[in-house]
Order: sequence, then C-alpha cells, then structure tokens
Amino acid sequence: MGPRRVNDGSRRGLLKAGVGLAALSLFPSAARADQNWQTFKRRFVVEDRRVIDSGNNNVSHSESQGWGLLFAQSFDDRQTFERIWEWTSRSLQRGDGLFSWRWSPNTADPVPDKNNAADGDILIAWALMRAAAKWNEPRWLQPSRRIQSAVLERLAIEFQGRLILLPGHQGFARGSRYVVNLSYYVWPAIHDFSEGAGDREKWRRLEADGLWLCDNAAFGDYKLPPDWLLFGQQAFRVADDWKPYFGFDAIRIPLYLAWYNQASRLDRFVTAWRTPRFGGRPPAWINLDNGAVAPFPSSGGYAAVAAVTQFVSDGFKKPAPVAAIGDEDDYYSASLKLLSNLAGQEAPRAKRS
Repeated sequence: MGPRRVNDGSRRGLLKAGVGLAALSLFPSAARADQNWQTFKRRFVVEDRRVIDSGNNNVSHSESQGWGLLFAQSFDDRQTFERIWEWTSRSLQRGDGLFSWRWSPNTADPVPDKNNAADGDILIAWALMRAAAKWNEPRWLQPSRRIQSAVLERLAIEFQGRLILLPGHQGFARGSRYVVNLSYYVWPAIHDFSEGAGDREKWRRLEADGLWLCDNAAFGDYKLPPDWLLFGQQAFRVADDWKPYFGFDAIRIPLYLAWYNQASRLDRFVTAWRTPRFGGRPPAWINLDNGAVAPFPSSGGYAAVAAVTQFVSDGFKKPAPVAAIGDEDDYYSASLKLLSNLAGQEAPRAKRS
C-alpha cells in the first residue's frame, strides 16, 4: 500500500490541541517574516536538516522536507536549504530519483515503506528549481529535472483520455479505477515545470487534466472535493479506503489553487466557509456524505488558508493576510501558515491558466 496518512487522524492530532484562532496580521517588515521562519526552524527542523512532524511522533516526510526546502529558499536561508537537501537526498531518495515518503526515528529501519508520495517529490523538485534561479546555482537544476522526469515517467499515467497523477507509484489502482489525491497537485509548481526545460507538453496536459479532475470532484451540500478521490469509467466517487472527508489533505486544494491565482475556482470553498454554520473558518473536516463536521476546532493553519483563499477570490482588493506562528501551532498548522503567507505574496504575480 502507498503512503496512506492513517486517515490523518493520528498524524494531525494537533488539531485537538492547537485550537486557537490564527494570528492573522500584516508583517510590518521583512524582519517579522523572517522571525516566522526562525520560529519554524527552531521548533521543527532538527539540526537544520530534518523537518519533523510534531503531530505524528516526530517522523519526517518527503512532504515536510519539500516544504522545508521551499521555506528556506523563500526566506533566503541558503545554509539551511543545503543541509535539508543533503539529508533528504541521502536519507530518502530512491534509485529512480523519487523519494520514500516517510522516515521514522523510532524504528530499526527508519524507511520501512519505500513507496513515494507525489506531493513530496513535486515540492522537492520545485524548491530545487526555485533555489537554482534565486541563488544562480545551476547544480540544483539537474536533480530537479531528474525528479520531474521521474514524476512524469512513474506517476503520470494515461487513463480514459486523461493524464492523471498517481499519489504514489504503488498501491493506488482499484481494478478499472484509480485513487487520486487532489491536494498532491501543487499547481504553481506544475505550472513552473510546464514552462521549464523538461517535457513541457506533458506537464501542461497534467495541469489541464488535473484541473478538470478538481472541477468535477464536487460532493455533498457544499460541492467540495474529498481528501481521496476514486476516478474511473468517467465517474467520480469518494475513495472507499478513506473517510468521506474534506479535511486534513483537501484543505491544501484551495491553498494551492489560490497560490496559482485561480480565483474562479475558489468560489465553492469561500461560499462554504461563509455560511453561518462555519462563520468564515473551515472546520477540521466535513463529512461529504452526511454533512457532519469534526467535534474539535480546526487549527490556525486552516484559518490562514481561508484568509488567503478569500484574498485571491476577492481579486487582491485588500493587503495580503499574513499569519504568525504561535505556540499552539504544530508542524502542520505552522506549515499551512507559512505556505499561505507565500501564496499571498506570490499569487498576484502568478499566471492564470
């Protein structure tokens, strides 16, 4: 089986503890933004190398390493970037260029499951691509291109006239259907790849067909996409092996769409969160079958995603919202805040498809 997130209940147990509202404010200076990164690094980056998931026994993921690289690049921290990349390439990278999805400090073999996770692979390749440009360092382009090529070769499959992204190389075929995780489509990264030196046409197809999947994955009263989608025979269902939630994974769908400046695709999320039931704040999860919601509040990271989604949906009419990392945030909530901040900064300059 591939990189299942244990239904993300244990992995994101932070939500039960980190219940405070997001501290959303405008950073008065770049120094305050850097303070956010320094806080994240101090709490979640071990020896400036391994980014830990503090809500899940301090494991590391290809996702966490990709986000760590992205943050280090964005905050101009080249030393930390180099250290994270050295550890990631040495500890997680497979022979085919992709990355094992999970590293555990508490097992004899820290990487018992060698399967990969598409979002981690894409994030790492994107961070390397951005770092090569930012620091004029061509040596990071070759590993980025190798990862990009491996994603297209091993994870992008032709299926019923569409090019779809598998969440991992193994474990996601279901007879005549495939399981898809739409939060693994990191839209701004995929778009940058489509304009890079690789197989541009294939990346463009993956982008267009992925957006088509996203548009058509609409379930429940609020017409939202699920954490895990089953696609086949030109029909969409919530994947049987996972709970029918818009939740811990799917919250990243509007985040990446906002980052990619897809304002028209954000309406259903904004409409759902604006209902009196939610008052502008996404619940930790919504059951797309019966409308039930999590019995515990969502983290501040969710509120940051909602704020940047609203910002892009409204056409950048107000200053970009900025979330500050607080003591109540664990790795995932803090990551969502930093990602939302970057999305708010970069979305106004992003090209629309």
